[in-house]
Amino acid sequence: MRSFFCFLLILCAPVCQANIKVATLDWTVAETLIALNHPPVAVGDKPAYRIWVGTPALPAETIDLGLRLQPNKESVARLKADRFINSDLFASLSADLAESAPVSIVNFYQSGDPWRNMENATRSIGRLVHKQAESEHLIDRTLRQFEQTKRRVAPYSSRPFAIVQFIDTRHLRFYSNRSLFGMVLEKLGLRNAWQGSGSVWGSENLSITALADLPENTRLIVVKPHPANIENALKFNSLWQHLPLSEDPLILPATWTFGALPSALIFAERLEYALQHGGEAW
Repeated sequence: MRSFFCFLLILCAPVCQANIKVATLDWTVAETLIALNHPPVAVGDKPAYRIWVGTPALPAETIDLGLRLQPNKESVARLKADRFINSDLFASLSADLAESAPVSIVNFYQSGDPWRNMENATRSIGRLVHKQAESEHLIDRTLRQFEQTKRRVAPYSSRPFAIVQFIDTRHLRFYSNRSLFGMVLEKLGLRNAWQGSGSVWGSENLSITALADLPENTRLIVVKPHPANIENALKFNSLWQHLPLSEDPLILPATWTFGALPSALIFAERLEYALQHGGEAW
């Protein structure tokens, strides 16, 4: 009889592992789980995820845990998740979350090579949810798509690119080679015009006057979302009006700025399309 029950446990193991219920407060972890075909059962601030990340979409049944840095305690307690996977950004909440389920920390953004960090974090999540093969497939698919896109955007490689987001009408967030966007540029054989180091996230908030320090032939890439009045404000900004890069900025849809491989693929796809067909309207 004991041998029979042991056989049942062994038989059930792969199914039980595949059904592990994972929750996260971190959108970067969430999009990776979706890409591994293991979507989170709950996520922090689901409505804001739709605005800032959007794609890949969260399943309708994914539970909203409330604000990412202040999750709803009752929702967490009722969740009965098997594990939380977060980044260091939410490390201060680990003790509280651990009362409901074990907590694992996986960091996509830290010192070192940005691509290598992406690979390592993707593999770590794959191991935690028993989707190692899927994580390797995601990495390989990303590299293959980069190579294919690199050939198609080669005709646009003569000009450097500056990738920014408008914080308000006078301030921008610039993205360095350490950022997700900068990493994608490098993989596509394109040059980043802004050579600042930025934070561990690969970005730095600067005045709009920093645009004047970029090479004259820079192509500006503006990633949404941005303030609704930005287009009108720029019409009355004398610096903007005199900058050559103001003549042909490319406006891209919102892409998760601090994302993982799914966001990297989406950004590469949207950049290629904009270069070939033009960007969105302000």
